[in-house]
Amino acid sequence: MGIKLYLLFVVSWFLHLGSRLPLLGLIRFDLILVATLFLLAFARKVENTGQRSQTDTLLRVLVIYSVLTIPFVEWPGSVIRVGISALVKAIVFYYFTVAFVKTEKELKQFIVVFLACQLLRILEPLYLHVTVGYWGSVASMANWESMDRLSGAPSDVVNPNGLAFIICTVLPFLYFMRELSWKTWLVFVCLTPACIYALVLTGSRTGILGLIIVFLGILVKSKRRLIIGVSGILVVVMGFPLLDANTQDRYLSIIGMGPKNEGSAQGRIAGVTDNFMVALRRPVFGHGIGTSREANANYGLVDQPAHNLYAEVAQELGFAGLVIFLLLLKSVFSAFSKYRQAFLRNYAGPFVPLVVDAMQVWLWMNVIFSFASYGLTSYEWYLLGGFSVVVQRLSGAEVASANERLPNRVSQSHKRNLTRVAN
Repeated sequence: MGIKLYLLFVVSWFLHLGSRLPLLGLIRFDLILVATLFLLAFARKVENTGQRSQTDTLLRVLVIYSVLTIPFVEWPGSVIRVGISALVKAIVFYYFTVAFVKTEKELKQFIVVFLACQLLRILEPLYLHVTVGYWGSVASMANWESMDRLSGAPSDVVNPNGLAFIICTVLPFLYFMRELSWKTWLVFVCLTPACIYALVLTGSRTGILGLIIVFLGILVKSKRRLIIGVSGILVVVMGFPLLDANTQDRYLSIIGMGPKNEGSAQGRIAGVTDNFMVALRRPVFGHGIGTSREANANYGLVDQPAHNLYAEVAQELGFAGLVIFLLLLKSVFSAFSKYRQAFLRNYAGPFVPLVVDAMQVWLWMNVIFSFASYGLTSYEWYLLGGFSVVVQRLSGAEVASANERLPNRVSQSHKRNLTRVAN
């Protein structure tokens, strides 16, 4: 019951069913699902590994810190009205994942539904672009010129950079899960080119950097690095000349070689510097969670949130809050690295190890992407935290199973060593 409702919530949240179906929006369908899932989790009195993990502890510290510092921030009213609710909407992905994704089967169901939603969000605007010339957004360039950019579909609420992030999210999963069966291989072969084409249409420089990180992550984990590396170079060499002049100029501006878009690239760098200067106004407790845009509008150069996650956190929670958040990210990194080794030693099936590889690459990509994007109250960090706890739980179960499979002649000390890997 719990996992099915959670999957329904995932579909409703990512596909914006409340916007597509006005009746669901009218009755606040997402809110009803969240309340029901909270009641289910509480009623079951969930006692699991996540409640004892470092990630869980640090997330609790982050939430408590965000609440207790409200009296000391610049705009406590904005925090109460906007910030706390935005944080709650994000961290539910952690707690629901920990509470309702307990087995390999449930993890597989979640991954399939999650990827299906993200792929639909990619293919819908791409289909509209091909059939009716839809773009959705535009970027300014030098000499009063402009460049069309693909954003999310009209029923979605995602800009070109957000669409690029979604594309970079699904690519590692498509690649690693292709090994599961001929069906997943076919999905990889058919959809990867479409995703990369959509990424190019977004004109997102951050998206291209994210794609490079995904490629490097795949390269690091691959046994055929030479073939993959050469193939990647050939794609770039053969594909770049096929781009139109404005798109080429935009991507070249990443390395300071695109005159039309160089100004906006330099503006991003100057903007980050300004964001940290705003953060230094209230370095201890910050301006309050959810107030980055408000802080920049009053004390910065532009009326928009900080386009750098770390500057955003420093602005909203102060540098003490930034330390807590960085420790939270470190705990997620450590959990994936630690329990991946346990899976490599003991896990019999292919699904979980491959998905863990995809999650690790997605996590690396998130870190790079966050240098040019806000995201303290975005779902991805907390979903990845939930995944790390699920991996820990499955790893412990598998090691216990491996202990049972060991022959009697194997020493008890070796069994204890296997158990220590899981703990």
